[in-house]
Amino acid sequence: MATRVPTYALYGEQDQPLIPESLHVESIAQRSRLYDWEIRPHRHDLFAQILCLRTGQGEVVFDDERRPYVAPCVVFVPALTVHGFRFSTDTDGVIVTVVAQRLQALLHAEPDLEARLARAQCLSFEPQAPAFQALDEAVRALTAETQGHAPWRMTALTAALGMVLVRLGRALETAGAHGAQPPSRSLQHVQRFRALVEQHYRAQHPLSFYARQLGITTTQLNRVCREVLRTSALGALHERLLLEAKRDLAYTQLSVKEIALTLGFADAAYFTRFFTQHTGWPPRRFRELARHQLADQEARLSGESRSARGAD
Repeated sequence: MATRVPTYALYGEQDQPLIPESLHVESIAQRSRLYDWEIRPHRHDLFAQILCLRTGQGEVVFDDERRPYVAPCVVFVPALTVHGFRFSTDTDGVIVTVVAQRLQALLHAEPDLEARLARAQCLSFEPQAPAFQALDEAVRALTAETQGHAPWRMTALTAALGMVLVRLGRALETAGAHGAQPPSRSLQHVQRFRALVEQHYRAQHPLSFYARQLGITTTQLNRVCREVLRTSALGALHERLLLEAKRDLAYTQLSVKEIALTLGFADAAYFTRFFTQHTGWPPRRFRELARHQLADQEARLSGESRSARGAD
């Protein structure tokens, strides 16, 4: 029997927060030393990752392929890709984790760059290579912005992430990157299905609509979703609706009825039953919990900001 690959929010985190973090930056050592510098094969359904490795060496796993590397090196891991790492203890580097939806929004206007980043990549550079230095500079700028509290931070983060993606794409273009093998047909179908869901989930089309767009049957669509996502196609649709419902409840002043209508539900009562069944909380209770969590985060960030100003 095949071994099931674990799916995590971030590696080692199976308890996901109420509202998923859309961008996360941390040092390689911060998490990897907790696991003896080895991250076992796993995958993220919602996240893509960029690793900028400045020093050290090790091994990258993409699906069944193992590839040694020597820094300087950059690794790109799209959502849904099985991956793992083994790092030497002298590794210095950063891992950027970004929600796939946010990544797609940034790449939508640049189809060539989007195509370049459609599959897993691992690229080593010569020491002092200008392409890596440019990428590293962009990653450092992104890191500084995530750790700061300056005005217009979200706009700056979007710009900084965009520059990281551009520098990564240019490095891969220049090198004619020797990436992993093209994704399997099942993974390609699921990636296209996720993109279609992103465009149409509010309309709540039947599965036959998505199957026709992909040129496959609904039975095949369910099969590839279960193979790649470990859930049915309908389950994937429900997950997307729930994610948007959570965001609306946490971040907007829309009433439960208004949220239900914008998400294609016939009435608020049906939406309430749907949301409660899948999350364990009625929408109004979820709103209370999520806003309490957000208030705690804001208070923590404000405290850190005051402490930083006091240190200065």
